[in-house]
Amino acid sequence: MDRIIEKTIGDTVCRIHKTADFTLLSNGFIRSTRISCQSITLLASVMGLPTKWNYTVKGLEKIMDVGETAVRNMLDELKTWGYLTITKISPNKENGGRFKYIYDFYEYSELDDSVPKLDVVMVTFTADNATLYKVQKDCHFTAVSNKLLRSKKLNPKQKGLLLKVMTLPNTWRFSVSGIVAICKEGVSAVKARISELIKIGFLVRTQLRSNETKSRHFEYIYEFFEFALNKDDAEKKSEKTRKKAKKAAKEAKPKKSKKSKKKAAFDAQKQDSGFQSMESPQAELPQAEKQAQYKKDKSKKKNKKLFDKSSISSAQESKSFNGSAVENSDERLNDEARKAEIEEYTEIVKENIDYWELGDWLCQDGRDGYAEADEIVGFIVDEICSDLPYTVIKKQKIYRETMRSAMLKANIHMVENALLNMAKVDGIHEFQRYFITTLYNETLSYHFNEGCECRWAANAVARDFGYAV
Repeated sequence: MDRIIEKTIGDTVCRIHKTADFTLLSNGFIRSTRISCQSITLLASVMGLPTKWNYTVKGLEKIMDVGETAVRNMLDELKTWGYLTITKISPNKENGGRFKYIYDFYEYSELDDSVPKLDVVMVTFTADNATLYKVQKDCHFTAVSNKLLRSKKLNPKQKGLLLKVMTLPNTWRFSVSGIVAICKEGVSAVKARISELIKIGFLVRTQLRSNETKSRHFEYIYEFFEFALNKDDAEKKSEKTRKKAKKAAKEAKPKKSKKSKKKAAFDAQKQDSGFQSMESPQAELPQAEKQAQYKKDKSKKKNKKLFDKSSISSAQESKSFNGSAVENSDERLNDEARKAEIEEYTEIVKENIDYWELGDWLCQDGRDGYAEADEIVGFIVDEICSDLPYTVIKKQKIYRETMRSAMLKANIHMVENALLNMAKVDGIHEFQRYFITTLYNETLSYHFNEGCECRWAANAVARDFGYAV
């Protein structure tokens, strides 16, 4: 990332004070980007189980609260990266003539190249049909509440993401792209988990507007919790964070000295009254100052009338002003109104497309994502504020009001989809026009496509996990 802008206030992770009922987990496997969040949850849950636990697929289904297919997929992933070995023992008299499976779980694996290579000491814990090889915790570990590991409010994917967050240093700067970088899952999956954590109260994410931050950009402040907040407490927490950010942004503003203000006012008076020297003021100075100020105020009132639309017609008839002066005043009025309109819609579009989060996402390949986000905002605002009666898309005229309405509907997901779809197309000549066309099409079908995808996912889960459709 080329540019890192410090947030107005830091993100926080609110942990439960651990005095009892907790498990010490190695940071290594939790921070792995080779195994998924749900597989991390499975391994973490296993490490927190009682010694006498009987390890079976059915038992793991129970503690993970998912179906058999999902559990077997997690076990296969752990086996692939060296966190699990399963030994199959043939039937004999000792096991009642049935196949028996021995599970060996490891907190550290040499096969996982996304984890730092450390000289670790393994401590062995033996159960009836399993052996747990835990890392001796002298460093690089996190104490996790067993209430979190065994919570029924969270699914394995959500728990896995929270576990990753709990292992991060207090100085970590949270963003979607940053979380994606430490997860195996992609952007869409991480965003879905974040939205779910917000909904169930384990995450409070406060969006700061540009006038509430030091950087004058939109910012997101993340506050993660090991325990769930209700809706009212989450809103209070967000409001408290906003007030804290406003105070920090206000304190960061450079203070102008009163002396410099007085000096600037005195210099302006000096110029208006025709002073030649500060060292030898004339006796009539006070009267000259009053006269200059009177002329200046009178001139301001005349100029104000010229900018008033209702006064333009009378000003044209006045002998004091010619036609060109009125025309120039009208042009200045139009320019200022257009400038104000562009500034207003720029702020609206930035909020609609989550400007700060979009900039983070665009920074993933090392370029200046914020500069690209600024240009994207500019493209959208140009379509909203254009004086042309229509825009041509695929040889069809899209009239300005329709285009303006579509551009104001655009959100960050539509923008990202448009950019990802463009990446799949060869030989684009005018990227800006192609982007606007693609974004317009996204605004027409985004919610329908999302609904279809959600219905497909619900049906697939019901089919694969044996739930009733």
